[in-house]
Amino acid sequence: MEFLDSSTGIPAGSWVYMVGGIFVMLSAVLPPVPSTTVFVGLGAVAGFDHGLSPLMLVLAMMGGAVAGDLLTYWGTRKVGGSRWGSTRGSRRKRAMDSAARRLKERPYMFMLTSRFIPLGRLSSNVAATVAGYQLKAFATYSVASAALWSVYSVGIGMLTQQWPNLSTQLAVVAAIVFSIVLGWLVGKISGWFLDRKQSSPAAQ
Repeated sequence: MEFLDSSTGIPAGSWVYMVGGIFVMLSAVLPPVPSTTVFVGLGAVAGFDHGLSPLMLVLAMMGGAVAGDLLTYWGTRKVGGSRWGSTRGSRRKRAMDSAARRLKERPYMFMLTSRFIPLGRLSSNVAATVAGYQLKAFATYSVASAALWSVYSVGIGMLTQQWPNLSTQLAVVAAIVFSIVLGWLVGKISGWFLDRKQSSPAAQ
């Protein structure tokens, strides 16, 4: 199986969706594993002749995201939140504490936006499991947030195709940089909004 399309030099083939989905799945329990950037980069070259299908990229990322979320759910149910290896360390402990607070006050918004917050995906999944969310409710949140995340990631990549005078390689780099900056902004804004909503009742 060829790594690149021989006529365009663009990644092609069903293996791309499978490997990309595996990256997203693993990133649920191992946050350093790239996920968003992989699909942003792939989205930047999607839709070209003999290239990747944007719809298949979205579905592959969604599948990997939900599989990774369920893996975290199962692992947390088995070993407990405090013993989950990837949540150890002061930074991760702060992320877990913050996730628990935000989940209690604004569960819908937090679960939908947690993927844009550093360590948010892992901490929100663990916090929801520890809080006693049933599998059906957890899976519903997972599918909804995975859909939003996948459309965002692939869409940001495809957006750079509209920028003039960009080569394919430069479009990939630009898409990844843009997604990192935009994701950081979304994470900051959603985090501020969630914390503001939590503190407002106490202020009354």
